Amino acid sequence: MTLEEKEEVSTSTSQSPQSSSFENVFCAICGDRATGKHYGAMSCDGCKGFFRRTIRKRHSYVCRFGEKCQVDKAKRNSCRKCRFDVCLRKGMRRDAVQTERDRIRPANPLSNGSNGGIVPDDPLLDTLIRAEASTRGLRTTVITKTAEARKQATTNDVTDSMNQQLTLMVEWAKVLEGFQRVDNITQVALLRHFSAQHLVMCAAFRSIHLSDAVWLTNETCLHKDSPKIPDMNRVAERIIDQVTNPMRSLHMNEIEYIALKAIAFFDPLAKGITSESYSDVEEMRQRILESFERHVRYVSPYKDMPLRFANLLLLLPPMLAISRDLVEDVQLAKLFGLASIDNLMLELMLPNEGKNTTDKTSPPIMCHQ
Repeated sequence: MTLEEKEEVSTSTSQSPQSSSFENVFCAICGDRATGKHYGAMSCDGCKGFFRRTIRKRHSYVCRFGEKCQVDKAKRNSCRKCRFDVCLRKGMRRDAVQTERDRIRPANPLSNGSNGGIVPDDPLLDTLIRAEASTRGLRTTVITKTAEARKQATTNDVTDSMNQQLTLMVEWAKVLEGFQRVDNITQVALLRHFSAQHLVMCAAFRSIHLSDAVWLTNETCLHKDSPKIPDMNRVAERIIDQVTNPMRSLHMNEIEYIALKAIAFFDPLAKGITSESYSDVEEMRQRILESFERHVRYVSPYKDMPLRFANLLLLLPPMLAISRDLVEDVQLAKLFGLASIDNLMLELMLPNEGKNTTDKTSPPIMCHQ
């Protein structure tokens, strides 16, 4: 074992002062427990140190196995080339290391600028991160898994993935503080309004390392020119061109993804929200926006912050537009019997065709396991 690898084992097994805040958040590179966002990606101290050493010492690596090595906690030291490539795909930025020592930030009472990650004393963002982590524990395939998706998706693969994501969305929402405060009718309205957007947004961010395909939760790939599912090509192509590619260009990090998802979810204009809950939903969205803005200010060079913040928010309109196309495709699939549409998908995406349209509180949605 090299000296660098010994240091890495040491940093991975010891807790940094802030690691307790990320107990259930995993490293996007190797799957170990993350200690925060480092150089643009949620990562452990081991991968953080590896990336920093690689950039500062200008190391160049070669893979002996065709650049197809598995990168996980147990095997992350086996191939440095593949590990470094995963670091870049997951959003780590060379310039973040190169300017780390020289960066001068404006005074900010909400941050100490020491870790380049989440605003240290923002409990709302910390709560959102924990909510995201809790839902990941419910599935076997997580966003941070490094294996490449190779199998071409079928229509059933697409609907199965959608069913999984909608189940996770309901469980994710139940954890959110703002969701728990509103009445049942508003809860169902928020879930229905966001369901298709959730599918688009999750697929887009999970596919950020791919150039011409959407990576589904069941590890299948939906290519935009797929001959198997021609009706889904339009949606896949729009997700890639209008959402995934801009996310990649912006080097969108996981905290920004989590915050943007919550902003889209707490929409006070969602159809069906009660007048009693409107102000609660509006207030929650405003709080998330403020935390989101502080985070972007904290991690971005001062002069770039306003434009970056605006460009991240501009991802929301195309996601909403694409989600409407997705709903139309689900309607057609149901109409012509092209795919299996389970009850949860029916209730959330096609409520007018579901079994529970007479009961606006729709207990089956909230009780879905």
